Amino acid sequence: MVDSATLRTWLYRMVYLVTCCVIIFFHLIPLQTMFGRWPAPDLISSLTFAWILRRPEYVPVLMIAAVMFLADMLLLRPPGLQAAFIVIGAEFLRRRWHLMRELPFWMEWAVVAGVLVAIVIGQRLLLTIAMLERPSMSLTLLQLLATILSYPLVVFATRNIFGVQKSAPGAVDALGHRI
Repeated sequence: MVDSATLRTWLYRMVYLVTCCVIIFFHLIPLQTMFGRWPAPDLISSLTFAWILRRPEYVPVLMIAAVMFLADMLLLRPPGLQAAFIVIGAEFLRRRWHLMRELPFWMEWAVVAGVLVAIVIGQRLLLTIAMLERPSMSLTLLQLLATILSYPLVVFATRNIFGVQKSAPGAVDALGHRI
């Protein structure tokens, strides 16, 4: 029989996977993807970063890489480019989640915004070095701004809809190990 902690972890992994697939699906259906002149935010990266900073065990690195690579392929982005940068950003945040859980939300938001800015700069730099076509800078900056501004809404949904909360310092799992 599976213990409840392991079952809960796998349940949340499936919830993350299904949520990302639903987001990709809505990007693929022929609806208007621009809000006026604003491009849609990158909800998958926001969701990934929000879950990493709350419960990193729910989103393993291989799952992030697979979801982001699938998104790259289906959304016709350079294969693996954004996936690689999101994995690097997620692992950067995963290594600091013990420190981040004690910080106020506005500092978490600022760190995530910094990671998103670094990802955009890295992508633009690599596309320039490879001499590949890049989206317009204004479009890229508007999507970055939309993603940064949507992060609090994603965190709200993460906490209140999905129930993924930050663990308290000193909390233990069902086996008595520190989280």
